[in-house]
Amino acid sequence: MSNKNNLVELLKNISFLSWLKKEDGMDSAHWEKWQQENEENRQLAADAKMLKKGIPFKKQQVDKAKMKASWHKLATKLDESTSPQATIPQISPKSPARLNWLKIAATIAIIVCAVWGITAYLNQAELVHHQTDFAQHELIYLPDGSEVVLAANSSLSYYDDLVEKEERKVELIGEAYFKVASQPAGKQFMVDLKDLSVTVIGTAFNVNSHRENSIISLLEGKVALNKTGVKTEQLLPGQTAIFNTATAEFDLFNNQTNYWMDWRFQKWSFGDGMPMQEIIQRIEETFGLSVQLEDTAILAKKASGSIAIDNQEVLFESLSYLLSVDFKLDGNTLLISQKIEH
Repeated sequence: MSNKNNLVELLKNISFLSWLKKEDGMDSAHWEKWQQENEENRQLAADAKMLKKGIPFKKQQVDKAKMKASWHKLATKLDESTSPQATIPQISPKSPARLNWLKIAATIAIIVCAVWGITAYLNQAELVHHQTDFAQHELIYLPDGSEVVLAANSSLSYYDDLVEKEERKVELIGEAYFKVASQPAGKQFMVDLKDLSVTVIGTAFNVNSHRENSIISLLEGKVALNKTGVKTEQLLPGQTAIFNTATAEFDLFNNQTNYWMDWRFQKWSFGDGMPMQEIIQRIEETFGLSVQLEDTAILAKKASGSIAIDNQEVLFESLSYLLSVDFKLDGNTLLISQKIEH
């Protein structure tokens, strides 16, 4: 692949653009290492930085006396050419004068195209990128008035000309709660996920795309779930949809919206009984921990009610009481064992 193609692909990469703008992205160390690997990578990085900054033009200072003299000379020639005695020289098709004019015309055309191209590039929409760390949330206000609460270990990207598009698209990796503003006639709000897209009409819903199949839970309004090769699914308020790979259809569940949405209030709502496997998965997604079980029989346990998640230590103490298990944190590994009765 040529350097030009490599550069184009890099400028499409959200992680690379965040590093280029010196944002505190999670992949900064990766790109710094990549830049130092060889001369070609260093040159690509330099070219990308130049394009992002734009091409500088040096303003030339023109001597006023020379300008006045040149204008006087041009005016004299114009007077001579419009006098009755002036004759128009005949230029043969192959004369040097004709070739010079063609060269000048070609040069002007190239300059005009270059200026147009540079202007178009500099005026193109800027990519906006938000990234959260583990155990971190972020409230985001979109240009169309919509609100997004970005969950832990997640990212949201969109272009700053969002409101000008007929399809107002954002890209989500991870989990987020959306409260979408009412869209004008002819406008659509869309959330692109790794495996499907969600089309929205003024609504509030939650999306979890951490897992192999994304989970969409609707609080109010209306959403349409679009997946290539699968019939579009319309969700009603109170419904949660999970794509079933085995049946190639969306499985719909009722009364799960509190569980999938209450994280934004710094709590988990388990309802009448949440399986241990689901609780483990939420712990791994939210806190970036790897869970190990001392006894697989622990998976048969369930938790009910609500529990605060704003303090990791308090969370594990509460779960220990609810599930009759012990938690031991060793680095990024969480060991869960049966509680020893004394």
